[in-house]
Amino acid sequence: EGIGDTVRVSLSEAPEREIPVAREIIRFIGGDAGRIMKPCKAPVMTEMPDRYMPEVVTESDGLFRNENGEKPAGKVFTFRAEDICHAIPSGNEQVILNPVFNEDDAVRLRTDAAALLGRFFIARSVQGLCISNRGKVQGEALRELSFAILQATEARITRTRYISCPTCGRTKFNLEEAVRRVKEATSHLTGMKIAVMGCIVNGPGEMAGADYGYVGAGEGKVHIYRGTMAVMKNIPEEDALSRLLELIERDQTSL
Repeated sequence: EGIGDTVRVSLSEAPEREIPVAREIIRFIGGDAGRIMKPCKAPVMTEMPDRYMPEVVTESDGLFRNENGEKPAGKVFTFRAEDICHAIPSGNEQVILNPVFNEDDAVRLRTDAAALLGRFFIARSVQGLCISNRGKVQGEALRELSFAILQATEARITRTRYISCPTCGRTKFNLEEAVRRVKEATSHLTGMKIAVMGCIVNGPGEMAGADYGYVGAGEGKVHIYRGTMAVMKNIPEEDALSRLLELIERDQTSL
């Protein structure tokens, strides 16, 4: 949108791994200099291929062509990527985004799709997503990418939600490994929000809204939280995950 000149990326990994991700985001949104986008004058006009049945996308007035039957179910608009931010209707239309990429690299596709599409779901200005790709990344990878974007923006929750902090000097255990182990053990708990935080200084505040927390409390020690309350303190790191799972299971059983 041309309103900022700085990109900051925070990962629960080594800080140097954040730089390549930031560079990929900058590459996608316009290069080192960036640019201010102008409101589009008109969309690129297209018509639906005959092999597709018409679907309801939006009832907005605008340029479109649809020759698939006398009573089409809806209208389809095609926009350039740089113009789509100006094309989202402001009324009560149901909007489904169908971005078409041409990418062979799965990591780059994930970065590009998230950078392009995430803002619309955060703003709740669209209701659906169908990612297409002319490159080598196909099938299940596109489906997983779509659900990941919906999950990250909380537009649709289909898996466990996680909060984790970037590592810092106060972190006294391997946060990246802890995040991996917690995810492996809790990935079946759809809809639950679990935080893995490096320290008790900022962790409890940054994990607000989490159902459970795994928070570093010193050298080799972890506090286990239920909501905002520490219910187990100074648990040895090697026992912390099992104690967290016991707490979750006990709470689930009592419901």
